[in-house]
Amino acid sequence: MNWLAWGRALRLSLAPSALADVAAGALVAGAGEAPPFERWWPLLLASSCVYHAGMAFNDYADRAHDAATRPDRPVPSGAVSARALRVLGFVLLAVSIGSAALVGARAAVWVAGMAALVLIYDFGPRGAWRGPLLLGACRASNLALGLFFASEERYFSYFPTEWMLAPLAYGAYVVAASRVARLEDRAAESEHGAPARGAALSAALLLLAPAFVQVHAEPPVGVSWPALALAALAAWPLFAAALRTQRWTPADCGRFTGMALRRLLVFSAALVLAHRGASNDALYVAAAILAGFPLSAALRRVFPPT
Repeated sequence: MNWLAWGRALRLSLAPSALADVAAGALVAGAGEAPPFERWWPLLLASSCVYHAGMAFNDYADRAHDAATRPDRPVPSGAVSARALRVLGFVLLAVSIGSAALVGARAAVWVAGMAALVLIYDFGPRGAWRGPLLLGACRASNLALGLFFASEERYFSYFPTEWMLAPLAYGAYVVAASRVARLEDRAAESEHGAPARGAALSAALLLLAPAFVQVHAEPPVGVSWPALALAALAAWPLFAAALRTQRWTPADCGRFTGMALRRLLVFSAALVLAHRGASNDALYVAAAILAGFPLSAALRRVFPPT
């Protein structure tokens, strides 16, 4: 078996960002303190399985298009069997729901909903807006998985409305970044690329959102200066690229999208810092999330993310 090809099909280099979503949600739920790890480690497994199942189904669904445009991809090159990839995708979804069930029935239902979003995205039509909105919903629900189910105390009969601020801000950032990617073809035909620039500027602004979202505060919006410093440092290159680029070519859109998606880890880390409590848990978890940068970079050399 060609393990490198399978790792490429599953996009193993992107695993740290999926795990970071749940970890960030768990710290926000605990007001900056990590819930007991034995309570929420199954959520990390569930998140990872859903994420990589989505990557498997994406390659399976796009196999005909890839055969014409990217014949070196694992499926069209013959390195990975399309049927085996489809089977693995369903196995991963089953494991994800089973893992979440170890935490509770509501968590399992939530993960089943995430799985449904993944299948709709991979096998349904994707448009300039539909695709980005679905991706944003997937990532927002992944963060909410850790937020709502990481500790026993979070088993409410309802979810506090203000707790949705963090997943909504995260989802909006993913939508903006994905819009730039979806505008590649349109940018090639546009003289000025105004839609791409607007989406790029929106992504840069939304990267600052974690510094202003504090769901346990009254009101639940304030300013966390450490989170703002981290987010601003990461957002500045996005602002610079958005303002510098006059005519957005497909290559420009691709470069910006890569920059924005690599900063998903920064978004999660800044969100954790914004909810730092009396303990140092938030500092440790934020540092662990940011350590995903060099790990992802090392994995990208073996398992390219595209």
